[in-house]
Amino acid sequence: MNKKYLTIAAVVATLVLVAAPFALAQRMHGGPHGGPGELGGVMFLGHLQHAKQALGLSDQQASDIETIFQDLRSQNAQYRESLHSSMEQIATALINNPNDLATAQALLDKQSDTERQLKSNALAAASKALNVLTADQRAKLGDFIKEHHSRMQQK
Repeated sequence: MNKKYLTIAAVVATLVLVAAPFALAQRMHGGPHGGPGELGGVMFLGHLQHAKQALGLSDQQASDIETIFQDLRSQNAQYRESLHSSMEQIATALINNPNDLATAQALLDKQSDTERQLKSNALAAASKALNVLTADQRAKLGDFIKEHHSRMQQK
């Protein structure tokens, strides 16, 4: 049973490490130095360039992965908007009636469903991205993750 959980944890860690640079780039917004999403685009390309070098990705693989995560960003846009307004709605509901926990809980449950959908979409995108990699590239990525995990446990 313990081995099962370790395997699941390793798979999730792999997906997180593959998706994290893209997810972080997705969250970045342009500031005073550029338009909305411009900085995110630059950050995304930097992470993709690093992955391309570290894993030996072909131009086609990099393009496919970029498309996968651009699609994820588009797919999750409505959910991100919903999350931004959700906390305000919960606060407003409680401010209007501090005893109306049922309404606040229903809004919180809706937010949890939205977060779950975001994560499910990211998981599907990570799976698609991993399918773009060759077996050797996935093995190399697995080694990077093991090294990262070892360094994190030593801290």
